Amino acid sequence: MTRESEVLRAIRAQAACQDGVVTSTQLQTAGTEPAYLRRIVRAGRWVPLARGSYWVTVAPDGPSLRTRVRAVMLSYGSRVVAVHETAARLYGIEGLPKDDGILQLAVLTGHSMRGRPGVAISRLDLPPEAYHVVNGIRLTTPARTCADLLWRMDRPHAVSMLDSALHKGVLGPGDRSAVAAQLWNRPNAEQARSWLDLADPRAESPLETRVRLACLDDGLPSPVLQWRIPDPHQRSDWRIDLGWPAQLVGLEADGREEHDKPEALHRDRFRQNRLVTLVPGLTLLRVTWADTYAPGPFLSRLREALGRR
Repeated sequence: MTRESEVLRAIRAQAACQDGVVTSTQLQTAGTEPAYLRRIVRAGRWVPLARGSYWVTVAPDGPSLRTRVRAVMLSYGSRVVAVHETAARLYGIEGLPKDDGILQLAVLTGHSMRGRPGVAISRLDLPPEAYHVVNGIRLTTPARTCADLLWRMDRPHAVSMLDSALHKGVLGPGDRSAVAAQLWNRPNAEQARSWLDLADPRAESPLETRVRLACLDDGLPSPVLQWRIPDPHQRSDWRIDLGWPAQLVGLEADGREEHDKPEALHRDRFRQNRLVTLVPGLTLLRVTWADTYAPGPFLSRLREALGRR
């Protein structure tokens, strides 16, 4: 094995523990010569992501969010914490506003750091219990993250975020009170707490959340989420996203990506036929993202099906 291959192996091993990122100090320790570093960066094989941090496992679709955050944290050390939308996305929470690509970070009290292109720096009063380390990344706790976002969001995004956090187990059943407590003395705190009451861990997608909110705003009775229909022949249950069992009405929220493919259309048709067979008299309506932007027509059909013209 050549000296260069030994150095590259050591660098890859280090990068594997750090989301594909290594620092200039680590490169130097591994035996990387400055001239070699400049040459490989010019060739695009390694990419500088932050001061003194390099992405060495370059992929065509670009660095992941974790990789970008890790690069900044390796550069600036323990004074930096991921916050707001960046922390929420690292937890895998859905239902957030469209990602603008800007990292949301905070500097701990007593430290300073300037923002840079693609990085927004907040100066938050974060006590030690407000943040922790998850897989090597320092970020605000789930309750603090949701509280920080809740009062700044509109209602559809806020409830979608909470539904997702609860559904994925990022927030536990007892964490609602912790989120509410951290809204104390914040703008719109009372309104934000009322949105906490609307959150439901059974919602499986932001689309389901928005459809549910549209139904409630229209004065319709609260639906049963994930209405289960037993199928004795298949020894399993079918689930309808939103249901009104007493009226034999169900509503399916069809996300574009999953339901537009030919195989998905065939599966949906089989599923609908099976549900109608299992529940005679069932009315099963379907809604898409487009329907939530102008909900009048689907709400009118739903009111008719529920006998609430």
